[in-house]
Amino acid sequence: MKPFQSFALSAILTAFVYSIGCNPAQSRVPGEFSWTQFDEILRFARQNYIDPDNIKDNRAYVGAAESALRSLPNPLILYPRKYYQDLRAKQPEDKKIPGNIVEIEKGAAYVVLAPDYSAWDKKQDALAAKERERRKKISSKQRQEEVEKQRKEIMAEQETLEKAWNDVGFGRKDFETVIAWIEKNKGQYSSLPPSYKGENPYRDEPFGIQHVFFASANGFLQTMDPHSAVMDMESWQKILKESEDSSFEGIGAMLRGGGNQEVVVETPLPGSPAHNAGIRSGDVIVKVDGNSIENMVLGEVVKRIRGPKETFVTLEIERKTEVANLIIRIKRGVIVQKSVSSSYIEDGKIGVIKLSSFLFSEKRPTELIRHEYESLVKKAGGRLGGLVLDLRGNPGGDLDEAIRIAGLFVPENRVVVQIKRRGDKEERRADESRMIPADLPMIVLINAGSASASEIVASALMDHNTALVLGERSFGKATVQSLQPRGKILIKLTTARYYAPNGYTIQVYGVQPDIAVSEEEDNGFPPRFREEDMWKHLPELTARDRNPAREAWIQKIKAAVGNNEKAEQEIKLHKGDALKPDYMMLRALSYFNALKQQPSPTE
Repeated sequence: MKPFQSFALSAILTAFVYSIGCNPAQSRVPGEFSWTQFDEILRFARQNYIDPDNIKDNRAYVGAAESALRSLPNPLILYPRKYYQDLRAKQPEDKKIPGNIVEIEKGAAYVVLAPDYSAWDKKQDALAAKERERRKKISSKQRQEEVEKQRKEIMAEQETLEKAWNDVGFGRKDFETVIAWIEKNKGQYSSLPPSYKGENPYRDEPFGIQHVFFASANGFLQTMDPHSAVMDMESWQKILKESEDSSFEGIGAMLRGGGNQEVVVETPLPGSPAHNAGIRSGDVIVKVDGNSIENMVLGEVVKRIRGPKETFVTLEIERKTEVANLIIRIKRGVIVQKSVSSSYIEDGKIGVIKLSSFLFSEKRPTELIRHEYESLVKKAGGRLGGLVLDLRGNPGGDLDEAIRIAGLFVPENRVVVQIKRRGDKEERRADESRMIPADLPMIVLINAGSASASEIVASALMDHNTALVLGERSFGKATVQSLQPRGKILIKLTTARYYAPNGYTIQVYGVQPDIAVSEEEDNGFPPRFREEDMWKHLPELTARDRNPAREAWIQKIKAAVGNNEKAEQEIKLHKGDALKPDYMMLRALSYFNALKQQPSPTE
């Protein structure tokens, strides 16, 4: 890996890195990690971060101390003293976290809560059961309204906490006091809570002070923005390998939910062991091998379902069409995942290329896309009737690769992205030969999971009038992280912002599709997690200007498709299928006939 390699990574990868900051046991801590490594990372951040003024020492040391205390196997919670007192006074009894206050430094303006996790889990179970019953009685619209209300409440509470920490004036000496206390008392908190469910994350590597410093470094960086972090090289190499082409042994089903939500089968993968055993889209998993998974986080549920090929797992399923729960025994197999895949739709000679990641270990996605495209053209007898580039759920990856991939679709030497660093601006142009005919009707699909490098490609194809962009607003991450290897660790630091060819940034705004197309059965647009929901995200700047010519073109396309009745009838026809229909794709395909009549705004 070359030093200071640039990546445009999304919140999905950052969520993985963030979990290291909260619980380093989820990733391997690379050997020794102490004050020396911690201070080295801080120096690097101060010298290279995109906005040095955004590094607020007092708040950053709070983040480091919070993460240090949370890294204990029996995690502790740091609060400003007055904030905690006010919180306890206004919270209803059933929402108060039970536990004891620990005085790290007598009379300090902060306190530490040692939660009673067994008592808290019981409270959570009761609250979750009550909430599930209540939610069954309210409409989908009401649930969406509640989610939006909760978002605002969470942001308001975070702002209140932020102000409280500013009033405290927590600094380096306070952080050193916290670390010294942890070193002295860590033995009291080095056992997992009795209520902990799952494998012991410290089985192979016992908890030690290195976990605390590793978590502290992440806590410090993530007060600057949610995408800066530190991780070990071994985990990074694993991410690269699995993003390119990976396989795992399991049942082959996409799941959602977990925690206080039901674990639902989004869809079994076609031809997978789950599909062959009779698992259907919408099934609710109640038990795994006879053990309840109620309130279990999704990652732990997945661990219990996965296992070596040729072995069996038994799922207890709740299905709306059945009176009693179903017991389904599934023989596990090998599930193959690819970063680039394609499919061919005979009706209309439509080729679909699915790009799942811009990360790679050996095979560049650019070349894989070329290969899939040539295969699709051959299936179509030499000429496709239309092409779909599916970027849904693609979290991003290598910035250079995003530029190369955009170059496959836009005219040669066009600007793909503008990059602005500290005192420096650079235009990056398409340097690949265009792969598709200029008049090929093309659609790009995006959703809230399309982030970073995906948004670079989507906005470039939009600005150069190469494709019609359909779907829902993308994630909204327009920052670039540089990767700096330091021995066995990797520092991922935000060093630049990127802008679309026409000069606007999608930071927070996201890529707004030309036409909103739902991926939900009911044609709705429920709330999604995006950049604006991440605390400490960099602010939005320049919004996209209106483009009257493109707007007029889009209106013609929309008028030609109308209510898209053909797609909606198809969706109704497949209601209840074992495999979940791809609602967005079904709706999107109807736009190709209109594109053939109105290829682009310039014609």
